[in-house]
This record gives sequence, structure tokens and C-alpha cells, in this order.
Amino acid sequence: MFNHPMSHLQLKQLRQLIAVAENGSIRAAAKQLSIAQPALSRSIRAIEDDLQVKLMERGPRGIVLTKYGETLCNYARIIDANLRFAAEEFDDIRGARSGTVRMGIGPHEGFTIAHLAIDRMFERRPNLDVTLVDGDFEVLAARLLAGEIDFILGPAPLEGVTPGLTREILANIRPVVVVRSQHPLAGKQSIDIEQLVDVDWILPGEGTNARTRLNNTFWRHGLVPPDGPISAYPSMTAVALVKQRDLVAILPRQLIDEDRKAGLIKVLPVASEDFLLPVRLTTREFGRLSPACRDMIAEIKKVCEDIGDQL
Repeated sequence: MFNHPMSHLQLKQLRQLIAVAENGSIRAAAKQLSIAQPALSRSIRAIEDDLQVKLMERGPRGIVLTKYGETLCNYARIIDANLRFAAEEFDDIRGARSGTVRMGIGPHEGFTIAHLAIDRMFERRPNLDVTLVDGDFEVLAARLLAGEIDFILGPAPLEGVTPGLTREILANIRPVVVVRSQHPLAGKQSIDIEQLVDVDWILPGEGTNARTRLNNTFWRHGLVPPDGPISAYPSMTAVALVKQRDLVAILPRQLIDEDRKAGLIKVLPVASEDFLLPVRLTTREFGRLSPACRDMIAEIKKVCEDIGDQL
């Protein structure tokens, strides 16, 4: 039987710790929780006394967690998330058509898959609450492990595993290499990858998996990867820049489809296999997702089956 002092912690104490960590201040956390500041301070000290560790320290910018505090706070967030899932499971049993989904998404998946799955979900759950969080894998993985998001659709490490997380490949996205219609490469009938080295690019952000994957594509061909001059998340801003200047970019075909049909953007005839992006679903290894999250994942997989050849 588990008989560690940790087993005696109360849920309200864990939520108080989370509040202090998120606010960086006892005063602000007490105000958020609607309790007196001295009472909150005593509660945190009681946790520290029970566990015989220091959970937080005062830094130049407010309260910061120690390693012990960070560890307990991360598990506290997961406990809180699982209680939310349990409450939603109760509501689901009662027939509610609601729920919450907090999904991390990569730079391409929102334009290609996520919006279709979300649209289908609102047919099933009209009162659904969805939060989408953009980012690269390292940022999203940390939030997933901390219970701040429920799962990730999109980026994943290029190799290796992440402790505490599991992932599966659902499909492959074939983003397109694009330029404006007046670009010198726009009239070419075929493009070798060598021709993409000495031109200006809108590149994925430095240090992101997308940037590493693009660089590796050129290295595999024995080429030095191209330079910027611009680094940008695939977005309407990137599309606008491509239409204005002689820049090359890799973008989801769905993002540029209207401009392509209008003749403003040209898709370069480059071998698409060089730029395949695997779509990965990443979840925590332990715990059970809410019914809404499980339904969303089912819809995402169905979308991948339905339009896989169009990605």
C-alpha cells in the first residue's frame, strides 16, 4: 500500500500550488483562488513540511519553483486534467453533447486535417469547446506532459523517443514548393533540387523540426541548404510575402489553392517525395482521455483515411 507523505496531499493543495506557479506570486494566486494570502502561504508551507522539501523560492521576478516544486506541479496538472476528463465522462453518460479538447498542432496540420475534423466534431458535439495550440514539438511535448494540452497532431522528433509519450503516424502530407507567378522559376517545366539552393526562401524557423527536416533534404542530395532571408510559420503572412517578392516557400497546398487557381502563385514541379511530412498523433502514455478527445482523435483518423491521397 502506498504510504508516502505524498498520499496525504489534498486536491485543493495541488490546485493552490498550480495557481502560485502560474501567477509567480502568492498574492496574485490568493486573489485568483479567492482566499487570504496568509492562508495560502500556510498551505504551501504545510505541503513543504509534510514532504520535507522546498517547493518554491523567491527570485528577482517573483516566486519560482524548485525542482521538487516543478515535479509536483507537473503531476498536479495531470491529476487536475484527469479529473476534468472524469467529469466530462460523467456528462457524456448523462447524454451531454459538449466536452473540451486542447490540441497541439503543427504548421501544416491545421490547414490540412484539423479544421475538417473539428467541423465534423461540431456536428456530433454542438457545445464542444476547442483550443488549438501552435508550436514545435519540444514546446508542445512539454505542455502535453504537464497536462496543459490533451494530445498533439503534427510535429514529432525526427528520431528517438520521448519518455512518457507515445506516437503513431496517421498519414503523410505533401506540401508544395511555391513561388509567385513572376518568379524566374515559375515558367520551368521541371525543377531539380539543385535549382532551389541559390534562391531566396521563406524558411521554417531556425531550430524547429521543420527546418531540420528541410535541411536534411538538401544534405541528402549533397547540397548546402538554402538561406532565408525570411523565417516564418506557414501562414497567410507567408503567402502574402510569396505573392509580393521572388521567394520560394514550402506551404500546404490547401493554403495556396485559391491563389494558385487565380494565377498568382505557381507550384513548382519538384519531386514531392523529397518534402513528405509524416502526420503524427502524440499522446501521454498513462491516463485516459476524455470522451470528447477520444471522439476528436477518431475524427482525425477518419479524415486521414478519407483524404490521405489529397494531402
